[in-house]
Amino acid sequence: MLGPRLEGRNGVALVPPTLEHFRLHPAWEVQPEASRFMGPRFGELTPEKQEKRFKETADGQTQIQWTIAYEGEPVGFTGIFHIDWVRRDGETGLFIGRHDLYGRGIASEAVRLRTSFAWRELRLRRVHNWVALANRGSRRANEKVGYRRMGLLPRSYFRSGEWYDEWLGEAFANTFPTDDLTARLDVPQRGSGDESQHAGE
Repeated sequence: MLGPRLEGRNGVALVPPTLEHFRLHPAWEVQPEASRFMGPRFGELTPEKQEKRFKETADGQTQIQWTIAYEGEPVGFTGIFHIDWVRRDGETGLFIGRHDLYGRGIASEAVRLRTSFAWRELRLRRVHNWVALANRGSRRANEKVGYRRMGLLPRSYFRSGEWYDEWLGEAFANTFPTDDLTARLDVPQRGSGDESQHAGE
């Protein structure tokens, strides 16, 4: 599915992806500065493959994806993938393809918008992700909106001449740092039900 437009702060918005946006992905993903922590990347980065991925994303029923826009320009993408509608759980991811824009809070705002949508609109119970431990900026973007470490996968993948550990994070609606959000959602509080078994550190 293609996500709806979500207006954010400081010039950041999540917008429905277009085929033109998908055709920007290969150029972003081959930049060493942007793809340093992405892990092994295989496959054809051709216009035909991007068109196929766009159609599969639009038709998919277990994922929702956005283009990250900054001051009106596409700069990356984010989404919720492998959604289990029964368990109300989904895996999240984010990629900023413009490394010259790092440090402006774009990732943090994109994660905030995405996570709020997961609770408010999709009614998910939990979201989780995998982030290279060395990728401090990405980890902090997730931690700011309530993701907590649930584990560490040592030497998970080899890239750019070294092994990387992966930080495993998860978030629940009651960890999202917006007081009025939790009040409007029917979610268990920490320590009640089975959620306490899965809460991060």
